[in-house]
Amino acid sequence: MRRKWLLLIASLSCGLSAARAATDCPPVTRVGLSDLGYTSYRENGRIAGIAIEVANEMARRTGCKFEFHWYPRQRLFLELEAGRIDMTMGSMRTPERDVYARYLPYAYLQYDLVLAQTDGKQYASLADYVARGDGRLNVTRGVVYDAAIETQLATLASHGRLEVVNDFETVFGKLEMGRAAGTLATPPIYGKYLKHSKLHVTIVPLPESAPRFTGIYLSKQSVSPAVHQRYAAALKAMTSEQSVRTIYTHYFDDATVKRTFRNGQAPLMTALSAAD
Repeated sequence: MRRKWLLLIASLSCGLSAARAATDCPPVTRVGLSDLGYTSYRENGRIAGIAIEVANEMARRTGCKFEFHWYPRQRLFLELEAGRIDMTMGSMRTPERDVYARYLPYAYLQYDLVLAQTDGKQYASLADYVARGDGRLNVTRGVVYDAAIETQLATLASHGRLEVVNDFETVFGKLEMGRAAGTLATPPIYGKYLKHSKLHVTIVPLPESAPRFTGIYLSKQSVSPAVHQRYAAALKAMTSEQSVRTIYTHYFDDATVKRTFRNGQAPLMTALSAAD
């Protein structure tokens, strides 16, 4: 009998905690996503990928409801700035975005040069390719790169060797058709598009691209500081338990996961602690 009473008390306590959690949440958090390879993609009418798994785990831990919306990359942040969505995933931090949103990192990203057409030369960097190559790169509109990469892209553009398109699906389609020589992409992006492709590429790790945070932006207009702290605490716990890293293992081999998280948990934990 005592055991039954203890189970009943525990059940009631869990129920009250869940109810309390629900009252601390907004009615729904509108999450914006765009084409980023395995980070977020559409398949058979649904949105899937690493970002969805991260968001679903946050929802489970906080008791909050998330609703997913798909946009072209460039429009995504216009929607966030206007307050028509509350959150973006797979986002790099910039001063411009910091004006209207708060940032929470959960992993790292780094861009590589992906070359589909070989000219018999080997390249050590993007600057090397800009100086000695002659092909045209295609990049995606709305994507932010390191300052050193932006400088080289400006040089390519001035030489007529750069084309900006709407999404990575278009980029890799053009690579397969021989209408582009290469692109800049992270392993989650090119890993997905090359998985079932007959395209043979050369991957050049770029010294111009340092490992950077990828994470979440939360609207200052529609997400309260209390909810921001709630989501930060969930991400901090997930980082401490390496839950996000585990999600990455669902999509990549061990070498890619180690490369992605080689900077370790400490910088992520420090950034998330500052947001608590």
